[in-house]
Amino acid sequence: MKENAQFLIDELPGKPLPGSVRIRCRYKNLVDFAKVYGFTDPKYVGPEENGIVACKAFANHFTVKAIYKLVLGMKLEKDGEKKAFVRDPGKLLHAGNKYNWEDCVDIQDGDKLTITGKWGNVWLVEKNMILFAELLVEARNQEGELVCKPTVRAAVRPGGY
Repeated sequence: MKENAQFLIDELPGKPLPGSVRIRCRYKNLVDFAKVYGFTDPKYVGPEENGIVACKAFANHFTVKAIYKLVLGMKLEKDGEKKAFVRDPGKLLHAGNKYNWEDCVDIQDGDKLTITGKWGNVWLVEKNMILFAELLVEARNQEGELVCKPTVRAAVRPGGY
């Protein structure tokens, strides 16, 4: 297990996640999500015809969903064999998000987001053999404009990598 963890620590940083995930942003989802977090500002929960924008917390809606799809589809070649990065999806944990909206535009009703990413730092906590990884993500709208740049932290428990 330690050997496989070292392989991942050496192999993953800087490597792009395979493919992309598309998310369609709908008025009802934007409003419902804002209400869950207690937002009352009409720019987040107002009438559809007023052209609301997504609250910043909406990034939680698409980030985790997209990352799980991208990470679970990743295969790596080791010793001439292609193997799934995550061997047991039940061992993959979401361990946190950090959001960056610098140079980003608001998400609006009708936007079609494309989520892509690449691996950042990867490390092992040897005491419990949990592998941690940062995923550097970009979310862009249908115009190619950046809407969010999250850093997602994932953890994989022993037996999952």
